[in-house]
Amino acid sequence: MKLLFNEILNKAINKNSSDIHFIPTDNKVCIKLRIQDELIHEQAITKNLYIKLLTFMKYQANLDVSTSHKAQSGRYVYKRKELYYLRISTLPLSLGLESCVIRIVPHYFDPQQQPLNFSYLYNLMNKKQGLLLFTGPTGSGKSTSMYHMSMYAKEQLNLNVITIEDPVERIINGITQISVNEKAGINYHNSFKAILRCDPDVILIGEIRNELIAKQVIHASLSGHLVLTTMHANNCKGTLLRLLEMDVTKQELTQSVLNITNQRLVTSNDNQRFLIAENMSNADIHYFFEHNYKLPEDFQSLPKELKSLTEEGVICEETYQKYI
Repeated sequence: MKLLFNEILNKAINKNSSDIHFIPTDNKVCIKLRIQDELIHEQAITKNLYIKLLTFMKYQANLDVSTSHKAQSGRYVYKRKELYYLRISTLPLSLGLESCVIRIVPHYFDPQQQPLNFSYLYNLMNKKQGLLLFTGPTGSGKSTSMYHMSMYAKEQLNLNVITIEDPVERIINGITQISVNEKAGINYHNSFKAILRCDPDVILIGEIRNELIAKQVIHASLSGHLVLTTMHANNCKGTLLRLLEMDVTKQELTQSVLNITNQRLVTSNDNQRFLIAENMSNADIHYFFEHNYKLPEDFQSLPKELKSLTEEGVICEETYQKYI
C-alpha cells in the first residue's frame, strides 16, 4: 500500500495538484486531482484495493482505522525532495464506504513560488499598530498573503513576528509559530495572552472564527501591535458587517482596521494563475459608516476588476461568471 500511496502522491505533486479526491462509485473508486480550478480524473482503482489503501492512509494520519461511520481528519508529513504537509480527511457515504480527500501543502513557505504584488500592503507593515484583514473564500490565497507580509516584516523590517494557527501548515524559518492543540490546552484564547507577554511587533492570527477571537484581535491591534488575520467573507463590505455581528463596534473598526483585502485566485485564458483583490482602506471604512453603509463611487470592487479583465481578454466570460 505504501508504494501505491507514494505513486499517487508523486503524480499529484508533479502536476502541482492541491488536493487528491478519492470518490467511491457503485463498482470502483475514482481518483481525481484538483489542479487550479479544475477537478481532473487521474485513475480508477477497485473497491477492495481502496479499502486497503484507506486503512493505510488513516494509520499514517493517526485516524481511527476501526471506524467508518464518522468524519475524521488528521495530519501527515510526507518526505520527498522536500517536505509536504498532508491533511487527510474522510467522510462516510451511504454506499457503505468512505470518501477521502488529501490536501497537499509544501511544508516550508517559498515566497518565490507565489509572488505577491500588492505594494500598498508592504507599505502598511511599517505601522506600529493596527489590523490588516485578508478575506475571501477557502482557497483564495489568504494565508499565503499573510505569510508574504510576515516574511517581509522579518527580513526587511527586522521585526519580531509571532503566529498562532490552526494548524501550522507552512513553516517560515525565523518566525515563532504556535499550532492550536485543544487536547494540550493550547487554543487561540490562551495563546493570545502568552503572545502579548513575548514582546511581538507583528502578530499573525490564523482566522477570526468567533466573537471572542474578534475582540482579542481588536484589543491587540489597539494596544501597540500590528495584527494580521483572515476571515471568510465575499467582499470587504461583508467583512465589516460580519464583525459588527460579532459585537465589534463601529468605533473599534474605524480605530483599528488599517486595510481589508478581499481576494481571489483566478485562472487566465493562457492558463496562468494570478491574484486579484478589492482593497478597502481606513478612509473607505470611515466613508462606509458615515454614508449609511455605502462605498465611495470610485471604489474598485472585485466585480469591476473582473469585468475589466474580461473586456481586456485576460479571462473568459465563464471565469467572470464564476467569481462574481
